[in-house]
Amino acid sequence: MADDDEALRARLDKLGTELKSARRQPPAPAPMSPGDRSAGAAWSMASKLGSEFIGSILVGTAIGWGLDRLLHTKPAFIIIFFLVGVVAGVWGVIRSARPKERQ
Repeated sequence: MADDDEALRARLDKLGTELKSARRQPPAPAPMSPGDRSAGAAWSMASKLGSEFIGSILVGTAIGWGLDRLLHTKPAFIIIFFLVGVVAGVWGVIRSARPKERQ
């Protein structure tokens, strides 16, 4: 009986020390799959590039509309500056999407 008590006491002490060491270590974060990390970055890049493209077209069209109203030439400057906005938008998207060079 005394041997059983000592064996039980030894097992309890061992379990107590293991529990204390487990409490000291913070739980490891759950690993994320590579798709989870890059999905947010991809959506961020897509919205940035899309808004830059649409914004440049809208700014070009607004400048053309303003010049047409100012100079009384109906569709000429809207067409020209719409095309300038498209070119500027494509140029900005290409420049932003290009991988950055490491320095």
